[in-house]
Formats: sequence, structure tokens, C-alpha cells
Amino acid sequence: MRKRPPDDSTGPAPPVPPLPDRFFDQYASAPRVGDDPELHGGRTRQSPHIEGRWPTHVYCEWIPTETQSTSLDLLVPPTASSLVHSPLGAPLPLHISLSQSLMLATDDRDDFVRSVWAAIDDNLPFFSVKFTSADWLVNPSHTREFYALRATPSDQLTAILEATNHVCQAMSYPTLDDAGFHVSLAWRLPNQANSRRRRRDDSDEIEQRVMNTFEVKVEAVKIKIGRTVYRKDLKS
Repeated sequence: MRKRPPDDSTGPAPPVPPLPDRFFDQYASAPRVGDDPELHGGRTRQSPHIEGRWPTHVYCEWIPTETQSTSLDLLVPPTASSLVHSPLGAPLPLHISLSQSLMLATDDRDDFVRSVWAAIDDNLPFFSVKFTSADWLVNPSHTREFYALRATPSDQLTAILEATNHVCQAMSYPTLDDAGFHVSLAWRLPNQANSRRRRRDDSDEIEQRVMNTFEVKVEAVKIKIGRTVYRKDLKS
């Protein structure tokens, strides 16, 4: 048998192309069952687990590039747990919420998706999002604090939010009022707010410089129910 000649290539290996965003739709992480904070890194579930109910969320997704993820890491406060990367260092998709964390009844799942898609104008064009500032925000149950980039409001974000709220109200689910569109980068428990770990002296300057470079292109609206992700593409 002839031996395969050795590879005498000395050039660098070609870069691995990034995963398409639809990959994350197919391999969304499984929801954790139970309300014990030990199952959630010390966090208390905003919506308690109820048998026969499905955790549901409407959102626009942002999958940062490797360069963007590196820049976002500079903004994560030293007292917080990052949402930009997993504990093992893998980059994570981020999002702008367009609904509360809902708990849909089993029989409402299909109707909810159909109704939200019908309420969103089929001619709604894709759009870009920019950011204005970074702040700590508290969730409605006051069990967690999130360090978030505040997004500049847009007609498109407002239209999607109003469509989702209309459906939620019609189906007797809570609406998301005064959303203050944002992307969460990190979280902490309220009792961690007084940590003695200081921010960098140049943190404000770094934040503004990083935010000035970001312009996120939004091409779809997504609904996640349990582990299943539904997608509505916006008009190009």
C-alpha cells in the first residue's frame, strides 16, 4: 500500500466560518425543571415552574461576532456573571426582549404563535439597533439585577412590542409595558450589589467607545416556547 505523502503546507489553516443563527434555533438549551435556586446558579425563577405550562419568550436575537464578544467582555462588571460567554468560554447569543417571561398553557401554544405572526406586519422591514448607554436594571420580581445596553427605540421595535402585547392581552397573559429596549450582558443577585470589587477607572470611556462601534442588524423575530424556537423573517 502506498503511503500518503506528508502535507508540506506551511500556510495557516483557513478560519472556521461562523455558525448560522438558525443553528441556535435548532439547538436551544433545555429549560431546567424546578424552582430550587441551586439549579439556577443562585437565581430565583421569575416565572415558577408549573406542570402543563410552557416558558415562552418573544425576542429579537443578536449573535455577536468573535470581535464583538471580545469587546462586550470589557463591559461585564467584575461583580457579575457574564451572559456574553458561558462558564466554559463559549460565546452566547444575546437578545432584546419583546415580551415578558410567559407561561403558556399547553393548548395555547399554537394559537399564540399564529396570533403573534399575524399581528406583525408582513411588510415590516429588517432594521438596525444602536445603543446609548449601559445601566443596571432590576427584573420585575426584584430577584436579579442585569447589566444591560440600552437600545435606541425604533418604529420597528415598537411595532413588534405592540403586536405582541395585543396578543398577550387578548389571551389573558401579562403584557410588557414600558420595555426600555435593552440587551442584557451580565447578571447578579441583589445582595452582590455592594461588592467591594471596583470598576476600572476608565470603564465609562471603554463603554462609550464600545457602544459607538455596535450596530446590530435585526432580520427576524423569534418566539421560544420550551425548547422550540419559531422564527418570522422580516422583509429585506
